[in-house]
Amino acid sequence: MIPLRCLASALVRRLRTVGGAGTLALLALGGPSAVRAQDWAPNLSVLGKWDSNATNANAPSDRIGALLTSADLIASKRYGLSRDDSVHVTLHAGTEWWPRFNSLLLASGGARLEWRHKFGLGALAPVLSIEGSADAVAAKEAGRRGTASSVLVSLRKRFNDTWRATLLQEYAQQAARFAVYDRTGAETAIEIDHDVTAVARLTFRASYRDGDVLSYGTPPRPDLVSVAPNRRPVTTFGSPMVAYSIDARTLGLKLALTRALNEDSAFIAGYEWRETSRTPLRYVNHLVTLSLINQY
Repeated sequence: MIPLRCLASALVRRLRTVGGAGTLALLALGGPSAVRAQDWAPNLSVLGKWDSNATNANAPSDRIGALLTSADLIASKRYGLSRDDSVHVTLHAGTEWWPRFNSLLLASGGARLEWRHKFGLGALAPVLSIEGSADAVAAKEAGRRGTASSVLVSLRKRFNDTWRATLLQEYAQQAARFAVYDRTGAETAIEIDHDVTAVARLTFRASYRDGDVLSYGTPPRPDLVSVAPNRRPVTTFGSPMVAYSIDARTLGLKLALTRALNEDSAFIAGYEWRETSRTPLRYVNHLVTLSLINQY
């Protein structure tokens, strides 16, 4: 389970401050330097995501659309180091379940350590953060069990009361029991946020990822021999397929709406388009997400 795999899991740590519902919505996609949550106060995020190509398949006959549900529970404590610096320690537990494909059930748990630095005073000062994470991953399919880790660097800048931008660079790795499920990758992304009302925000995200991608295809697939050295026969999706790992490039575009419901909760609705390519393979994913976040 790679950190930041969806918008809700990234937002769940940022949601509570001393203000009301309007402040909650403005912080939901905002810079973390504004958040002053109570120590270890838990945030729960529940997500539903429809993936038009859950198998990441390039052959039309192998593309299977499916619903993913997930839940993440996160609790954090902030330690102030100076006027401009702080360290945040976070504990995390999460689970993923595909109702049609029980073999993909997994759970994870671990911790994050983040350093934040604010360049100056005032709301318009940029904020730099560096976060390291480590999780243990348990899965129904034994070959998927292992560990996941990442380093995330982000730079956030508010331009005025309604516009802000975030530049992100993530390096992530998942080490599984079977090599075909190992994943290593680097992703660069930019997010542009616009507060459309006092309680709602639109976010546009563009991303580029270079690294391992897990895909599936119906055998025989002699074309995979040269591009996917790690392959394994599976029945994860109900019929005999080959799971294979490729080193590929992925472009992504996403639009999301965050809306505060009350002082303690908000929902996020989003659509994302992804295109993954590695000659001669290419496929597209359309993802529709709806998540609910609550601060306890």
